[in-house]
Amino acid sequence: MVFSQKKKCGFGKKKSIKKKKKLRNEEMKKSLQLLGVKKFFMQDIPTRELKENIEKTFRKINFLVKNHKIDTIFCPAYEGGHQDHDVSNFICSRLQNSSKVYEYPEYNFSKGQINCNEFIKPTKNQVTLKLSVNEKKEKIKLLEIYNSEKENLDYLHLEKECYRELYHYDYSQPPHIGKLFYRRFSFFSWHPRVDSDTPENIIKKIVNSEIF
Repeated sequence: MVFSQKKKCGFGKKKSIKKKKKLRNEEMKKSLQLLGVKKFFMQDIPTRELKENIEKTFRKINFLVKNHKIDTIFCPAYEGGHQDHDVSNFICSRLQNSSKVYEYPEYNFSKGQINCNEFIKPTKNQVTLKLSVNEKKEKIKLLEIYNSEKENLDYLHLEKECYRELYHYDYSQPPHIGKLFYRRFSFFSWHPRVDSDTPENIIKKIVNSEIF
């Protein structure tokens, strides 16, 4: 499992920020333990900074794929939920020669409403999994581990999950028409919890990268 970036911790004194980082690392390790994941790699790149490290991240994941003979990759969909997810999707699209790449939807703001676990443009080849009662309980248990992110998880749904082979996106265009999820509160761009970047800037970084 690869964590392409780590969470920023917002305002606060150094001691407080260090404490929050430690907490989030502990949450991550606890979730991996529950999932039975023993091997993982985490980059030391702050959230919303993946666009500045596209080539570096591609080279690292490409190395891991070859070194560990990884034949299947799952990545977030290109849907405007979080800029790092969109950049991750682009990076993984460049790994299709060595691995099968699948994507899964998390959350988007297509048609001006919050949509969870649904692709913006459904396709015939997507697989939809309706979660059983026990699977829902397991998902809740995993979500509860991330107590530091509980304010950002209240809109998530438990009914289903879906995935498909990576869609052929046009990365020179935004994921969908209208306001993207991470731009919903753009008028509060001064706040560290709000993404001040624009889709145009993310696209520019992608298009100007060496692997585009």
